[in-house]
Amino acid sequence: MDEKRREIIVREIEYWKRSRLLPEQYCDYLLALYTEGDRSSAQTAVRRAGAWLHIFFILLICLLLPISVLAIYFTELSFVLQMLLLSFFILLCFIGIWKWRKEARLVHLPLIIGAFLVFLASVHLSDYYFPKNKPISALVIFFNCALWIVFGLRMRLLYFAISGVFGIALLIGSFFV
Repeated sequence: MDEKRREIIVREIEYWKRSRLLPEQYCDYLLALYTEGDRSSAQTAVRRAGAWLHIFFILLICLLLPISVLAIYFTELSFVLQMLLLSFFILLCFIGIWKWRKEARLVHLPLIIGAFLVFLASVHLSDYYFPKNKPISALVIFFNCALWIVFGLRMRLLYFAISGVFGIALLIGSFFV
C-alpha cells in the first residue's frame, strides 16, 4: 500500500478513536494492522504521559485554594509576595479554563477555584488597604457576590448564581447579628 494512503487511513482511525466513533479495542486493532505494530506502542506511551500530565494539572488546580489560604493566613510572606502568588494561582485557573473550555465536565473546577481565589484576593486587598473598615469589606464582598450572580446568569451556571445570592443573604444577615 502507498505510504501516503496508509498515513491518511491511520489519521482517520486515530480520529475515530478520539471521537469514540468506534470502540477503542477496534481502533487499536486497526492501528496495529495498518502500522504493522510500530505506531501503536509509541502512541500509547504518549497517551499515557498526556494522561498523567492531565491528572497532575487537575490535582494542582484542586490544591490551589488550600495553598492560597496557607500562604495568606499562616505564613509571614510580604503582602506583595502574597498577591503575586495569588495572581499566579488565578492565572493557572484561567489556563485551566482555557484548556478545558470544550470539556464540560472539567471546566467547572478551575471556574469555582478561580472565583474563590479572586474573592480571597479582593478581600485580602481590602483588608490591607482599609484595615478595620467594615463597610469597605462589605462592599467588596457584595461586589464579588453580585459578579457571581451576573456570571452565573450570563453563562447559565446555576451554582454561581445561587452562591452569589447566598453570599449576599449572609452579608445582609451579618449586619443584623
